[in-house]
Amino acid sequence: MAGLFSNPRLAAGRDRALTIYKSHRTRKIVLILAIVVVVFGLLGFLAAPSIIRSQIEKHATAALQRPVTLGAVHLNPYTLRLELDQLHIADQDGKSPFVSIDQAVVNASWSSVFRLKPVLDELSLQGPRIRIVRTGDQRFNFSDIIDRINATPSDPNAAPTRFAISNISVHNGNIQFDDETLKTEHRVENLELGIPFIANLPSDTDVFVQPLLSMKVDGSPLRMEGHTKPFADSRESTIDFRLDRFDLARYMSYVPAKLPVAIPKGLLSGDLTLHFVQAKPTPQLQVTGKVELRRFRPQQQRRPGDPDTRQGHGGSVRRAAAAITLRTGRARARSGTALLHVRGRWP
Repeated sequence: MAGLFSNPRLAAGRDRALTIYKSHRTRKIVLILAIVVVVFGLLGFLAAPSIIRSQIEKHATAALQRPVTLGAVHLNPYTLRLELDQLHIADQDGKSPFVSIDQAVVNASWSSVFRLKPVLDELSLQGPRIRIVRTGDQRFNFSDIIDRINATPSDPNAAPTRFAISNISVHNGNIQFDDETLKTEHRVENLELGIPFIANLPSDTDVFVQPLLSMKVDGSPLRMEGHTKPFADSRESTIDFRLDRFDLARYMSYVPAKLPVAIPKGLLSGDLTLHFVQAKPTPQLQVTGKVELRRFRPQQQRRPGDPDTRQGHGGSVRRAAAAITLRTGRARARSGTALLHVRGRWP
């Protein structure tokens, strides 16, 4: 050991370390830092959960105009991991269930503090249950929430919100859809959802969730599972979607907002691939593939007394196809059919 410090540089380093160790000022600073860390932990583990719980219940109840309750809140102040247990949102009557979640896990990144932007390393929902009621044409038990959001004025010059949410997952979800207009019910059970990320802000988060959509719709199983390209620097994950003669007109009345056009006819088919690309500097969502619209007849929504501005069959299709071309890529229309070659990305 004596030979180890015979080197002049090592000996000088040892002397500096001993000097710092014996320094009263240094030991005082270290002690203060240790106390701050301990107090921060005690406040985070013991005091913060009750404050967070009361604030969520208060502000969410006011914003949604529905009773919101939380069973328990757990916070790790050192890792910024937040767990919300037994989250319940009642319907407008204050009694019927609207949304219930067994557990929500929000794992925030410390970069959120320094960037002042939401950066989440993980967002996971365990056992979410949602009850949707259709009360009329394009009216649902949550339409009042959408109306309030749309009525809130927004600054057209405001910059878009920057965020990064990674490793999004939903486990054992259930959706109950009651259509009071048509007197029918639909059920989505055993919902499993995986989304690698949704972001318009650069993030170095380790993505471990694979693209996945699995569920039972009225008892019929549906499963779409994505994959990650091995050895790719971008860690690109993809998931494929296939539609076969999807009847647009049948489901237009389920859209919760008023559309500028009516679609009395239209069959949608196509093969699309959704790409999750960890590109630099900002992650990207890319869509590629083709979509085909058959028997497509969009019509302008008219109010009573307005003149009839509908055009012929081919004119409607060409106008709609041209509008889509500006956003998605190439299109051609013939005999009531629009074939779209889609390629786009976000952001």
